[in-house]
Amino acid sequence: MKTTNPQFKVHRRLIQDLMTPAFLNEVSAPRIYEAFTSLVNVWTEKARLANGHPFSALDDVYQAALDAIWAVSFPLNSKDSLMYAQRWFLTGFASINTTSSTDIDEPAVFPEVPIPDALPYMRRARAVKEATMASELEKAKARFSSGTQEERIVICAMDAILRRELATAKQEDREPSYNTRTIFDEIFGLLIAGHDTTSTTAIWGLKFMSDHQEIQKELREALRSGFPIAITECRQPTAEEISKAHIPYLDATQEEIIRKSVTGAGIWRTAMVDTVVLGHHIPKGTNLFLLGNGPDFIEPPIGKIPEDRRSKSCQEMNGRVGSWDPADSNLFQPERWITKEDGKESFDSTSGPHLLFGLGPRGCFGRRMAYLELKIVLVLLLWNFELQSVPATLSSYQAVDKLSHQPRQCYLRLLSSPLNDLGT
Repeated sequence: MKTTNPQFKVHRRLIQDLMTPAFLNEVSAPRIYEAFTSLVNVWTEKARLANGHPFSALDDVYQAALDAIWAVSFPLNSKDSLMYAQRWFLTGFASINTTSSTDIDEPAVFPEVPIPDALPYMRRARAVKEATMASELEKAKARFSSGTQEERIVICAMDAILRRELATAKQEDREPSYNTRTIFDEIFGLLIAGHDTTSTTAIWGLKFMSDHQEIQKELREALRSGFPIAITECRQPTAEEISKAHIPYLDATQEEIIRKSVTGAGIWRTAMVDTVVLGHHIPKGTNLFLLGNGPDFIEPPIGKIPEDRRSKSCQEMNGRVGSWDPADSNLFQPERWITKEDGKESFDSTSGPHLLFGLGPRGCFGRRMAYLELKIVLVLLLWNFELQSVPATLSSYQAVDKLSHQPRQCYLRLLSSPLNDLGT
């Protein structure tokens, strides 16, 4: 669907409320927070059973992210979540058999947790997906068909979409259309786009934190300074406190995780007219693939492009975004996003290039939610756990899925975090 297609604007108008500060802070943040607090509870049990052994974190983060985006999209009873099922399954074990009790570096393996019946979409495909979406839509319609407009409280993305359709229909003097393919596809798109990419980036973040102990320590100190009330009251920060926090080193760490994780290898755009890129003629209709995982982004540049090859508009934008030092562009360094002025540190998102979310009207619609979720993940996990180093055999960066860019392994060894005075 072309950006100029009027239907594109119809789709965007339908979901535009989902990335507003009100929806993100009042609806998304509490549900993401609850899902990853449940992950904290699961890992507390796993740390107890692992007894110092590392264990794989891949499936846990993947499932917690699924719980989070499902709860944002539809009302989800916490007792129906994957994390809830896993936690209560694990509490039934007094111990587990590790493959080698004498080798503390040998990974602990946990029994497989049965998938709750409330989540059948994990086992079946299209038919169940359609039935589930239809069922949730009917529930949302029932919530919105009764009461006044003031009483129609939005508790999930489906509600926000129906409210937007109701307002548009009133404005256009027509009956609202709820059972449309557009609504089905937009809400399902939110589920897919908001799950796999975010969980993959979070997993990369955990690997980086585990392998860079000094950065993890510095980030924890930044959290200590950034949430003084939570420290005083011996509790973890609330969803509201996290979503509203402005902690430069936390923001910088997030941005560096996104830059280095290359969850999306690049983006592509279709040339709408004949054009010229760096002196090369590009015919109308050509697909341009813009890679964001190589030279200039996470590796040293191959060479310098002559300025006269660039377009006039590009030359006018020169200096708006910084460039990375070739000597360390391949390293994981959150400090590259920090600027200092008059002794005060601040986060600068224009310190250098990264292209993960794209730009313009076709840029990633869910960018704000992705940042919010990664922020909550980092705060909750580092507040509750100290991610210790694991052996080189368990921290390799070579085993990466070529399609999804998700690491095929992510092992953690957990201790209670120094921030966590509650002893969990």
